[in-house]
Amino acid sequence: MEEVKEEKFGSRKSTLKDLFLKAKIPFITNVWVVTCRYKINSDKNSRYLVCIESNLFDSNYESIVNKINNNVSVIHTKFDEVKKNVIVTNIKSKQTGELNYTQFKNRIIELTKCKYVDSYALGSSESTPLSRFFRENMGKGFALTDIDFYLTEKELFIEEKNFIKSNKGYLGVGQCISFKEIINDIFVNVKLKIICIADGKYYVSDLININCNNTKVISGWGKMVEYEVEPLNETELLNLIK
Repeated sequence: MEEVKEEKFGSRKSTLKDLFLKAKIPFITNVWVVTCRYKINSDKNSRYLVCIESNLFDSNYESIVNKINNNVSVIHTKFDEVKKNVIVTNIKSKQTGELNYTQFKNRIIELTKCKYVDSYALGSSESTPLSRFFRENMGKGFALTDIDFYLTEKELFIEEKNFIKSNKGYLGVGQCISFKEIINDIFVNVKLKIICIADGKYYVSDLININCNNTKVISGWGKMVEYEVEPLNETELLNLIK
């Protein structure tokens, strides 16, 4: 099993965020999925944990909780990185407690029926507290995945990418598999679209049309999943997602 990789992309500027705000499209961010590695726990009813990371759990986040498989645990987290404590709320039971990092780590292992496998990587200062916590404390027995945006009115996940080559889009193999698991096992009747932005143009694909086994080695990136994209202008894109 590979070591935990250092975080490299936490500071990427989002074009879509500005577009959504300008077009008044409501969205939420920082919805994370913790996944126990398949070799440790292959049971789709217990290997996942949804973490909502925000200062306030409001009605926008309640809308996405209603789309989550009943078997999957859901928590809200608020970090104090100075004290190394986390205020954790179980969304289903409404129970709240303040945990230190060791207690939080053990609780995640318990909820996902997983195991701690020793490894360490430094989290990016540009990333979120939850992301940093995972890279520095949870080892390599887990994967932590987020999708950039959830459009609350459309009930649609959007992942923003900025890499296009010869009019094809590319995803990391692990990310592709994680996205498929998220849509197939965790969220009920929710779709995921990938929007690639290059040279001011938009290229769109639906995850359901992407085959994670369709791989190609890309110089500087390694083994990637290649997929077809549909070019759209800004008006066409907004009509698609509004």
